[in-house]
Amino acid sequence: MEKIIYQVDAFTNKRFGGNPAGVVPDAYGLTDQQMLKIAREMNLSETAFLIPIKNGDADYEVRFFTPEQEVDLCGHATIGAFYALAEKGYMEIKESIFTIKQKTKAGILPVEIHFQKDKIHKIMMTQARPEFLFQITDFQELAEIFGIEGNQIGIENHVLYPQGVSTGLPDLMMPVKSLDVLKKLNPNKEKLIDFSNRHGLIGVHAFTLEAEESGSSLACRNFAPAVGIDEEAATGTSNGALGAFLIHHNIFAFEDGMSIICEQGYYMDRPSKIMVKLEGTKEDFSVKVGGQAVITLEGVMICE
Repeated sequence: MEKIIYQVDAFTNKRFGGNPAGVVPDAYGLTDQQMLKIAREMNLSETAFLIPIKNGDADYEVRFFTPEQEVDLCGHATIGAFYALAEKGYMEIKESIFTIKQKTKAGILPVEIHFQKDKIHKIMMTQARPEFLFQITDFQELAEIFGIEGNQIGIENHVLYPQGVSTGLPDLMMPVKSLDVLKKLNPNKEKLIDFSNRHGLIGVHAFTLEAEESGSSLACRNFAPAVGIDEEAATGTSNGALGAFLIHHNIFAFEDGMSIICEQGYYMDRPSKIMVKLEGTKEDFSVKVGGQAVITLEGVMICE
């Protein structure tokens, strides 16, 4: 059996930037084990497998595999997958904003494909409703894991504790006080795996309200060795959770339709820009995450 496969750099408009994802646009007939083997062969943080649905409550079933295991949802692989479908003509699109529904293990989630002058401008995906989980009030273990001092965790002039948040996948939002601190984070892999497993987390999403570029809202880094990803260049679900976290704790004032621009991957030589859009009211808001993408590789995978 042969399957077309793409490698797509998500959250960037330049090849070899952003976060690369594998995309199999028609995974019908593949077994779970074959999907995992393909993800291992691609050796990217995630590979998305799409199965068209006819006469259902969604347009595609989408499954996401790291080289180690299946995960419920992946932001950058979603952006990459639907960019590839639109760019390669797998769907007929006539509207300037075309909405399609993906069925994931995190639920049925809309994805918007935005066009400008007949070209794909951006892909936006709706996240699951934010869930605010436990807080970490004693910073000692986190500081030891990341090789920093406990007083470097937090945000100046705010009482803000690291907290588990999920908009599809649970990550720990960990504020740090400066770009300098963010840059020098050097986690102990085995200790971080143990910490993540004990707390039921995919990983830790570290951020600071400082940024490298004036047009950005913040800078962040994501570490998820518990699922085989030492560090990731762009994470849609984590930044969606981060946007919800910042609004929930009044770090940013809420406005319907507001956008937060997150820098990621700058210290991996894969600069990424992730847009987080918040819609609704302060008490009841939805989270969308999106950006641009570019195809860097296409070929045929032979599956046995």
